[in-house]
Amino acid sequence: MRAHRGRFAAVAGAVALATALTAAACGGSDDKGGGGGNGTTTLHINTFGVFGYKEAGLYAAFEASHPGVKIVESVSEYNDHHNALVNHLAAGSGAADIEGVDEGFVAQFKAEPELFANLLDLGATSRKADYPEAKWNAFLSPDGTKQLGLGTDVGGLAMCYRTDLFQKAGLPTDPAAVSALWPSWDQFFATGTKFRDANTGASFFDAGQNLYNAQMFQQSTAYYKPGTEDLVVDTNPAIKTAWDNVMKAIGDGESAKLVPFADDWTTAMKQGKFATLTCPAWMAGYIKTNAPETKGLWNVATVPGGSGNWGGSWLVIPAQSKNQKLAYELMDFLTKPENQVKVFKTVGNMPSTIGAVNDPTVQGFTDPFFNNAPTGKIFGESALKLVPQYQGPKHGAIRQAIEEHGIQLVEQGKADPDTAWKDALAEAQRAAR
Repeated sequence: MRAHRGRFAAVAGAVALATALTAAACGGSDDKGGGGGNGTTTLHINTFGVFGYKEAGLYAAFEASHPGVKIVESVSEYNDHHNALVNHLAAGSGAADIEGVDEGFVAQFKAEPELFANLLDLGATSRKADYPEAKWNAFLSPDGTKQLGLGTDVGGLAMCYRTDLFQKAGLPTDPAAVSALWPSWDQFFATGTKFRDANTGASFFDAGQNLYNAQMFQQSTAYYKPGTEDLVVDTNPAIKTAWDNVMKAIGDGESAKLVPFADDWTTAMKQGKFATLTCPAWMAGYIKTNAPETKGLWNVATVPGGSGNWGGSWLVIPAQSKNQKLAYELMDFLTKPENQVKVFKTVGNMPSTIGAVNDPTVQGFTDPFFNNAPTGKIFGESALKLVPQYQGPKHGAIRQAIEEHGIQLVEQGKADPDTAWKDALAEAQRAAR
Protein backbone atom coordinates (compact mmCIF):
# COMPACT_ATOMS: atom_id res chain seq x y z
CA MET A 1 0.00 0.00 0.00
CA ARG A 2 1.11 3.54 -0.69
CA ALA A 3 2.35 5.59 2.23
CA HIS A 4 -0.78 7.73 2.27
CA ARG A 5 -4.45 6.80 2.23
CA GLY A 6 -6.42 10.00 2.69
CA ARG A 7 -8.68 9.82 5.73
CA PHE A 8 -7.20 6.52 6.83
CA ALA A 9 -3.56 7.61 6.69
CA ALA A 10 -3.42 9.13 10.16
CA VAL A 11 -4.10 5.84 11.87
CA ALA A 12 -1.88 3.56 9.75
CA GLY A 13 1.32 3.84 11.75
CA ALA A 14 -0.40 3.78 15.11
CA VAL A 15 -2.30 0.62 14.39
CA ALA A 16 0.42 -1.44 12.72
CA LEU A 17 1.11 -3.55 15.80
CA ALA A 18 -2.60 -3.98 16.58
CA THR A 19 -3.23 -5.00 12.98
CA ALA A 20 -0.52 -7.63 13.11
CA LEU A 21 -1.92 -9.06 16.31
CA THR A 22 -5.54 -9.08 15.19
CA ALA A 23 -5.22 -10.01 11.53
CA ALA A 24 -5.87 -13.69 12.03
CA ALA A 25 -8.86 -13.10 14.30
CA CYS A 26 -10.38 -10.65 11.81
CA GLY A 27 -9.98 -12.84 8.78
CA GLY A 28 -6.39 -11.92 7.99
CA SER A 29 -4.62 -13.29 4.97
CA ASP A 30 -4.18 -16.90 6.09
CA ASP A 31 -5.39 -19.25 3.31
CA LYS A 32 -6.49 -16.30 1.20
CA GLY A 33 -4.67 -17.51 -1.82
CA GLY A 34 -6.54 -20.75 -1.51
CA GLY A 35 -4.33 -23.34 -0.14
CA GLY A 36 -3.50 -25.15 2.98
CA GLY A 37 -2.33 -28.04 0.79
CA ASN A 38 -5.77 -29.64 0.57
CA GLY A 39 -7.04 -28.04 -2.63
CA THR A 40 -9.46 -25.75 -0.84
CA THR A 41 -9.97 -22.02 -1.09
CA THR A 42 -10.92 -20.29 2.12
CA LEU A 43 -13.12 -17.21 1.92
CA HIS A 44 -13.06 -15.05 5.03
CA ILE A 45 -16.03 -12.88 5.90
CA ASN A 46 -16.03 -10.46 8.83
CA THR A 47 -19.35 -9.28 10.24
CA PHE A 48 -20.85 -7.77 13.37
CA GLY A 49 -24.00 -8.69 15.22
CA VAL A 50 -26.19 -11.26 13.48
CA PHE A 51 -26.19 -11.22 9.67
CA GLY A 52 -27.98 -14.57 9.70
CA TYR A 53 -26.13 -16.32 6.89
CA LYS A 54 -24.92 -19.27 8.92
CA GLU A 55 -28.24 -19.55 10.76
CA ALA A 56 -30.18 -19.59 7.47
CA GLY A 57 -27.91 -22.29 6.02
CA LEU A 58 -26.55 -20.05 3.27
CA TYR A 59 -22.87 -20.73 3.91
CA ALA A 60 -23.50 -24.47 3.79
CA ALA A 61 -25.51 -24.11 0.58
CA PHE A 62 -22.75 -22.10 -1.13
CA GLU A 63 -20.07 -24.56 -0.04
CA ALA A 64 -22.19 -27.43 -1.36
CA SER A 65 -22.45 -25.79 -4.78
CA HIS A 66 -18.76 -24.80 -4.80
CA PRO A 67 -16.67 -27.88 -3.99
CA GLY A 68 -13.31 -26.91 -2.58
CA VAL A 69 -14.55 -23.64 -1.06
CA LYS A 70 -14.59 -23.13 2.70
CA ILE A 71 -16.23 -20.09 4.32
CA VAL A 72 -14.93 -18.77 7.65
CA GLU A 73 -16.97 -16.05 9.35
CA SER A 74 -15.60 -13.92 12.19
CA VAL A 75 -18.17 -11.94 14.19
CA SER A 76 -17.21 -8.95 16.34
CA GLU A 77 -18.98 -6.29 18.37
CA TYR A 78 -20.17 -3.37 16.23
CA ASN A 79 -17.57 -0.75 17.15
CA ASP A 80 -14.72 -3.27 17.36
CA HIS A 81 -15.57 -4.55 13.89
CA HIS A 82 -15.60 -1.16 12.21
CA ASN A 83 -12.51 0.08 14.05
CA ALA A 84 -10.63 -3.03 12.95
CA LEU A 85 -11.72 -2.53 9.36
CA VAL A 86 -10.49 1.08 9.40
CA ASN A 87 -7.16 -0.16 10.75
CA HIS A 88 -6.80 -2.96 8.21
CA LEU A 89 -7.64 -0.69 5.31
CA ALA A 90 -5.07 1.83 6.52
CA ALA A 91 -2.38 -0.83 6.93
CA GLY A 92 -3.11 -2.55 3.63
CA SER A 93 -3.57 -6.00 5.12
CA GLY A 94 -5.68 -7.92 7.60
CA ALA A 95 -9.12 -7.36 6.07
CA ALA A 96 -11.31 -10.29 5.12
CA ASP A 97 -12.41 -11.15 1.57
CA ILE A 98 -15.86 -9.78 2.45
CA GLU A 99 -16.61 -7.26 5.18
CA GLY A 100 -19.92 -6.07 6.59
CA VAL A 101 -20.37 -2.29 6.83
CA ASP A 102 -23.12 -0.46 8.70
CA GLU A 103 -24.69 2.68 7.27
CA GLY A 104 -22.93 4.85 9.85
CA PHE A 105 -19.58 4.13 8.20
CA VAL A 106 -20.61 4.19 4.54
CA ALA A 107 -19.70 7.83 3.91
CA GLN A 108 -16.30 7.37 5.53
CA PHE A 109 -15.44 4.29 3.51
CA LYS A 110 -16.77 5.31 0.12
CA ALA A 111 -14.63 8.46 0.25
CA GLU A 112 -11.69 6.10 -0.47
CA PRO A 113 -13.12 3.95 -3.30
CA GLU A 114 -9.69 2.61 -4.29
CA LEU A 115 -9.65 0.62 -1.06
CA PHE A 116 -12.50 -1.57 -2.32
CA ALA A 117 -13.26 -3.72 -5.35
CA ASN A 118 -15.57 -2.12 -7.91
CA LEU A 119 -18.49 -4.55 -7.90
CA LEU A 120 -19.63 -3.31 -11.30
CA ASP A 121 -16.51 -4.93 -12.74
CA LEU A 122 -17.50 -8.21 -11.11
CA GLY A 123 -21.09 -8.36 -12.36
CA ALA A 124 -23.12 -6.19 -9.99
CA THR A 125 -24.75 -4.14 -12.76
CA SER A 126 -27.39 -6.88 -13.00
CA ARG A 127 -28.30 -6.33 -9.35
CA LYS A 128 -29.26 -2.65 -9.60
CA ALA A 129 -32.93 -3.36 -10.31
CA ASP A 130 -33.16 -5.46 -7.14
CA TYR A 131 -32.72 -2.44 -4.84
CA PRO A 132 -34.61 0.74 -4.01
CA GLU A 133 -32.73 3.67 -5.50
CA ALA A 134 -31.59 4.97 -2.10
CA LYS A 135 -30.09 1.63 -1.06
CA TRP A 136 -28.27 1.15 -4.37
CA ASN A 137 -26.95 4.70 -4.51
CA ALA A 138 -25.76 4.78 -0.90
CA PHE A 139 -22.50 2.94 -1.60
CA LEU A 140 -21.70 4.35 -5.03
CA SER A 141 -18.34 6.11 -5.20
CA PRO A 142 -18.51 9.92 -5.05
CA ASP A 143 -18.16 10.16 -8.84
CA GLY A 144 -20.85 7.51 -9.37
CA THR A 145 -18.62 5.20 -11.41
CA LYS A 146 -18.04 2.45 -8.87
CA GLN A 147 -20.41 0.36 -6.77
CA LEU A 148 -18.63 -0.61 -3.57
CA GLY A 149 -21.28 -2.57 -1.67
CA LEU A 150 -24.40 -4.73 -2.00
CA GLY A 151 -27.14 -4.06 0.53
CA THR A 152 -28.11 -6.71 3.06
CA ASP A 153 -30.92 -5.29 5.20
CA VAL A 154 -32.68 -2.17 6.46
CA GLY A 155 -33.47 -1.20 10.03
CA GLY A 156 -37.03 0.06 10.33
CA LEU A 157 -37.63 1.04 13.94
CA ALA A 158 -40.01 -0.56 16.42
CA MET A 159 -39.96 -1.24 20.17
CA CYS A 160 -39.64 -4.78 21.52
CA TYR A 161 -41.02 -5.40 25.00
CA ARG A 162 -41.37 -8.21 27.52
CA THR A 163 -45.02 -9.10 27.94
CA ASP A 164 -44.38 -10.94 31.21
CA LEU A 165 -42.73 -7.91 32.79
CA PHE A 166 -45.42 -5.55 31.51
CA GLN A 167 -48.08 -7.80 33.01
CA LYS A 168 -46.20 -7.88 36.30
CA ALA A 169 -46.10 -4.07 36.28
CA GLY A 170 -49.84 -3.81 35.64
CA LEU A 171 -49.34 -2.44 32.13
CA PRO A 172 -51.19 -3.64 29.00
CA THR A 173 -49.55 -6.36 26.95
CA ASP A 174 -51.45 -6.18 23.65
CA PRO A 175 -49.28 -4.50 20.97
CA ALA A 176 -51.91 -1.93 20.00
CA ALA A 177 -52.49 -0.96 23.62
CA VAL A 178 -48.76 -0.81 24.31
CA SER A 179 -48.17 1.36 21.25
CA ALA A 180 -50.88 3.70 22.53
CA LEU A 181 -48.89 4.17 25.75
CA TRP A 182 -46.15 6.07 23.97
CA PRO A 183 -47.00 8.06 20.85
CA SER A 184 -44.16 10.38 21.90
CA TRP A 185 -40.83 9.97 23.68
CA ASP A 186 -42.09 12.00 26.62
CA GLN A 187 -44.89 9.47 27.06
CA PHE A 188 -42.47 6.58 26.66
CA PHE A 189 -40.35 7.84 29.54
CA ALA A 190 -43.49 8.59 31.57
CA THR A 191 -44.47 4.95 31.11
CA GLY A 192 -41.01 4.12 32.36
CA THR A 193 -41.62 5.83 35.68
CA LYS A 194 -44.83 3.80 36.12
CA PHE A 195 -42.89 0.63 35.38
CA ARG A 196 -40.16 1.64 37.82
CA ASP A 197 -42.69 2.29 40.57
CA ALA A 198 -44.18 -1.19 40.10
CA ASN A 199 -40.99 -2.73 41.51
CA THR A 200 -40.82 -5.70 39.17
CA GLY A 201 -37.14 -6.27 39.81
CA ALA A 202 -36.33 -5.24 36.23
CA SER A 203 -35.39 -1.92 34.65
CA PHE A 204 -37.61 -0.28 32.05
CA PHE A 205 -34.98 -0.16 29.31
CA ASP A 206 -31.55 -1.64 28.73
CA ALA A 207 -29.21 1.25 27.96
CA GLY A 208 -29.31 4.98 27.50
CA GLN A 209 -27.40 4.92 24.25
CA ASN A 210 -30.01 2.76 22.52
CA LEU A 211 -32.73 5.28 23.40
CA TYR A 212 -30.49 8.17 22.35
CA ASN A 213 -29.74 6.56 19.00
CA ALA A 214 -33.37 5.76 18.31
CA GLN A 215 -34.27 9.42 18.73
CA MET A 216 -31.38 10.55 16.54
CA PHE A 217 -32.21 8.14 13.74
CA GLN A 218 -35.65 9.72 13.51
CA GLN A 219 -34.13 13.09 12.62
CA SER A 220 -33.59 14.44 9.12
CA THR A 221 -30.40 16.12 10.35
CA ALA A 222 -27.94 14.40 12.66
CA TYR A 223 -24.26 15.35 12.96
CA TYR A 224 -23.68 17.04 9.60
CA LYS A 225 -25.48 19.73 7.65
CA PRO A 226 -27.20 17.71 4.89
CA GLY A 227 -25.20 17.48 1.70
CA THR A 228 -22.04 18.87 3.27
CA GLU A 229 -19.17 17.97 5.56
CA ASP A 230 -20.07 20.81 7.92
CA LEU A 231 -20.45 19.59 11.51
CA VAL A 232 -23.54 20.59 13.47
CA VAL A 233 -22.81 18.46 16.54
CA ASP A 234 -22.86 21.44 18.89
CA THR A 235 -25.63 23.38 17.13
CA ASN A 236 -28.28 20.82 16.17
CA PRO A 237 -30.94 21.10 18.91
CA ALA A 238 -32.18 17.55 18.23
CA ILE A 239 -28.93 16.13 19.60
CA LYS A 240 -29.21 17.98 22.90
CA THR A 241 -32.92 17.13 23.19
CA ALA A 242 -32.22 13.41 22.75
CA TRP A 243 -29.37 13.67 25.26
CA ASP A 244 -31.49 15.49 27.85
CA ASN A 245 -34.34 12.98 27.49
CA VAL A 246 -31.98 10.09 28.14
CA MET A 247 -30.17 11.80 31.01
CA LYS A 248 -33.48 12.47 32.76
CA ALA A 249 -34.57 8.86 32.32
CA ILE A 250 -31.25 7.60 33.68
CA GLY A 251 -31.60 9.94 36.65
CA ASP A 252 -35.15 8.71 37.20
CA GLY A 253 -33.92 5.12 37.54
CA GLU A 254 -35.38 3.71 34.34
CA SER A 255 -32.16 2.37 32.81
CA ALA A 256 -30.42 -0.95 33.43
CA LYS A 257 -27.20 0.97 32.66
CA LEU A 258 -25.81 -1.71 30.38
CA VAL A 259 -23.45 -1.47 27.42
CA PRO A 260 -25.33 -2.79 24.39
CA PHE A 261 -24.00 -6.01 22.89
CA ALA A 262 -21.56 -6.60 25.75
CA ASP A 263 -21.71 -9.87 27.69
CA ASP A 264 -23.56 -8.31 30.63
CA TRP A 265 -26.21 -6.96 28.26
CA THR A 266 -26.73 -10.40 26.74
CA THR A 267 -26.97 -12.00 30.18
CA ALA A 268 -29.48 -9.39 31.32
CA MET A 269 -31.56 -10.06 28.21
CA LYS A 270 -31.65 -13.75 29.02
CA GLN A 271 -32.56 -13.09 32.64
CA GLY A 272 -35.32 -10.56 31.97
CA LYS A 273 -33.52 -7.66 33.62
CA PHE A 274 -35.06 -5.03 31.31
CA ALA A 275 -38.53 -4.69 29.84
CA THR A 276 -38.07 -2.72 26.61
CA LEU A 277 -35.46 -2.75 23.88
CA THR A 278 -35.16 -0.33 20.99
CA CYS A 279 -35.84 -2.65 18.10
CA PRO A 280 -34.71 -1.92 14.57
CA ALA A 281 -35.51 -4.97 12.47
CA TRP A 282 -32.05 -6.48 12.88
CA MET A 283 -32.36 -6.44 16.67
CA ALA A 284 -34.78 -9.34 16.44
CA GLY A 285 -31.84 -11.46 15.37
CA TYR A 286 -29.87 -10.47 18.46
CA ILE A 287 -32.72 -11.48 20.73
CA LYS A 288 -33.36 -14.80 19.01
CA THR A 289 -29.70 -15.73 18.81
CA ASN A 290 -28.58 -14.57 22.25
CA ALA A 291 -31.67 -15.32 24.32
CA PRO A 292 -33.48 -18.23 22.63
CA GLU A 293 -34.99 -19.29 25.95
CA THR A 294 -37.07 -16.07 25.99
CA LYS A 295 -39.20 -17.20 23.04
CA GLY A 296 -42.81 -16.21 23.57
CA LEU A 297 -41.98 -13.57 26.20
CA TRP A 298 -41.50 -10.72 23.71
CA ASN A 299 -43.81 -8.72 21.50
CA VAL A 300 -43.36 -5.74 19.18
CA ALA A 301 -44.95 -2.29 19.41
CA THR A 302 -44.63 0.96 17.50
CA VAL A 303 -41.60 3.07 18.34
CA PRO A 304 -42.32 6.45 19.97
CA GLY A 305 -42.70 8.97 17.17
CA GLY A 306 -44.17 6.29 14.92
CA SER A 307 -41.33 5.60 12.51
CA GLY A 308 -37.62 5.81 11.81
CA ASN A 309 -34.72 3.76 10.55
CA TRP A 310 -31.66 2.61 12.44
CA GLY A 311 -29.02 0.79 10.52
CA GLY A 312 -29.02 -1.43 7.58
CA SER A 313 -25.80 -2.85 6.21
CA TRP A 314 -23.83 -3.68 3.08
CA LEU A 315 -21.23 -6.24 2.11
CA VAL A 316 -17.99 -4.97 0.55
CA ILE A 317 -14.86 -6.57 -0.88
CA PRO A 318 -11.61 -4.87 0.22
CA ALA A 319 -9.20 -4.35 -2.67
CA GLN A 320 -6.59 -6.31 -0.72
CA SER A 321 -8.60 -9.53 -1.12
CA LYS A 322 -6.88 -12.12 -3.31
CA ASN A 323 -10.16 -13.86 -4.09
CA GLN A 324 -12.29 -11.02 -5.43
CA LYS A 325 -14.13 -12.95 -8.15
CA LEU A 326 -15.08 -15.81 -5.83
CA ALA A 327 -15.87 -13.37 -3.02
CA TYR A 328 -18.30 -11.58 -5.32
CA GLU A 329 -20.00 -14.87 -6.17
CA LEU A 330 -20.57 -15.43 -2.45
CA MET A 331 -21.69 -11.82 -1.87
CA ASP A 332 -24.09 -12.01 -4.81
CA PHE A 333 -25.52 -15.28 -3.48
CA LEU A 334 -25.96 -14.03 0.09
CA THR A 335 -27.80 -10.86 -0.97
CA LYS A 336 -30.16 -12.33 -3.58
CA PRO A 337 -33.82 -11.54 -2.79
CA GLU A 338 -34.74 -15.16 -2.14
CA ASN A 339 -31.88 -15.52 0.32
CA GLN A 340 -32.74 -12.24 2.06
CA VAL A 341 -36.18 -13.80 2.59
CA LYS A 342 -34.55 -16.84 4.19
CA VAL A 343 -32.50 -14.65 6.52
CA PHE A 344 -35.59 -12.66 7.50
CA LYS A 345 -37.57 -15.78 8.35
CA THR A 346 -34.65 -17.22 10.32
CA VAL A 347 -33.36 -14.27 12.35
CA GLY A 348 -35.62 -11.31 11.48
CA ASN A 349 -33.31 -9.00 9.50
CA MET A 350 -35.56 -6.97 7.19
CA PRO A 351 -34.59 -7.39 3.52
CA SER A 352 -33.34 -4.43 1.52
CA THR A 353 -34.26 -5.76 -1.94
CA ILE A 354 -37.61 -4.84 -3.46
CA GLY A 355 -38.55 -8.39 -4.37
CA ALA A 356 -37.81 -9.71 -0.90
CA VAL A 357 -39.72 -6.96 0.91
CA ASN A 358 -42.74 -7.48 -1.37
CA ASP A 359 -42.60 -11.26 -1.08
CA PRO A 360 -46.01 -12.39 0.25
CA THR A 361 -44.33 -14.70 2.72
CA VAL A 362 -42.48 -11.69 4.16
CA GLN A 363 -45.46 -9.34 4.19
CA GLY A 364 -47.64 -11.94 5.86
CA PHE A 365 -45.01 -13.33 8.19
CA THR A 366 -45.84 -13.63 11.87
CA ASP A 367 -43.04 -14.50 14.22
CA PRO A 368 -43.78 -17.13 16.87
CA PHE A 369 -40.75 -15.99 18.86
CA PHE A 370 -42.46 -12.62 19.33
CA ASN A 371 -45.94 -13.91 20.19
CA ASN A 372 -46.82 -14.12 16.49
CA ALA A 373 -46.24 -10.39 15.98
CA PRO A 374 -46.70 -9.45 12.29
CA THR A 375 -43.06 -8.47 11.95
CA GLY A 376 -43.15 -8.64 8.16
CA LYS A 377 -45.80 -5.93 8.07
CA ILE A 378 -44.34 -3.89 10.96
CA PHE A 379 -40.86 -3.66 9.49
CA GLY A 380 -41.78 -3.97 5.83
CA GLU A 381 -44.02 -0.91 5.70
CA SER A 382 -41.07 1.37 6.38
CA ALA A 383 -38.55 -0.43 4.17
CA LEU A 384 -39.75 0.74 0.76
CA LYS A 385 -40.64 4.23 2.01
CA LEU A 386 -37.24 4.72 3.59
CA VAL A 387 -35.82 8.23 3.27
CA PRO A 388 -32.21 7.86 4.41
CA GLN A 389 -30.78 10.26 6.94
CA TYR A 390 -27.83 12.19 5.59
CA GLN A 391 -24.68 10.93 7.26
CA GLY A 392 -21.36 12.66 6.78
CA PRO A 393 -17.92 11.07 6.54
CA LYS A 394 -17.38 10.43 10.27
CA HIS A 395 -20.97 9.83 11.39
CA GLY A 396 -20.12 6.45 12.92
CA ALA A 397 -17.08 7.75 14.79
CA ILE A 398 -19.04 10.73 16.14
CA ARG A 399 -21.84 8.51 17.35
CA GLN A 400 -19.32 6.20 19.03
CA ALA A 401 -17.70 9.18 20.80
CA ILE A 402 -21.03 10.33 22.23
CA GLU A 403 -21.86 6.81 23.37
CA GLU A 404 -18.54 5.92 24.95
CA HIS A 405 -17.34 9.30 26.22
CA GLY A 406 -20.74 10.56 27.25
CA ILE A 407 -23.72 8.29 27.89
CA GLN A 408 -21.80 5.26 29.12
CA LEU A 409 -19.77 7.33 31.57
CA VAL A 410 -22.94 8.76 33.11
CA GLU A 411 -24.49 5.31 33.46
CA GLN A 412 -21.30 3.95 35.01
CA GLY A 413 -21.24 6.78 37.56
CA LYS A 414 -17.99 8.18 36.20
CA ALA A 415 -19.35 11.58 35.17
CA ASP A 416 -22.32 13.84 35.76
CA PRO A 417 -24.52 14.71 32.74
CA ASP A 418 -23.20 18.26 32.29
CA THR A 419 -19.55 17.23 32.37
CA ALA A 420 -20.21 14.21 30.17
CA TRP A 421 -22.02 16.38 27.61
CA LYS A 422 -19.03 18.71 27.30
CA ASP A 423 -16.60 15.81 27.11
CA ALA A 424 -18.76 13.99 24.53
CA LEU A 425 -18.89 17.07 22.30
CA ALA A 426 -15.13 17.49 22.52
CA GLU A 427 -14.56 13.83 21.67
CA ALA A 428 -17.05 14.05 18.81
CA GLN A 429 -15.20 17.01 17.37
CA ARG A 430 -11.92 15.10 17.61
CA ALA A 431 -13.45 12.02 16.03
CA ALA A 432 -14.63 14.07 13.06
CA ARG A 433 -11.16 15.31 12.14
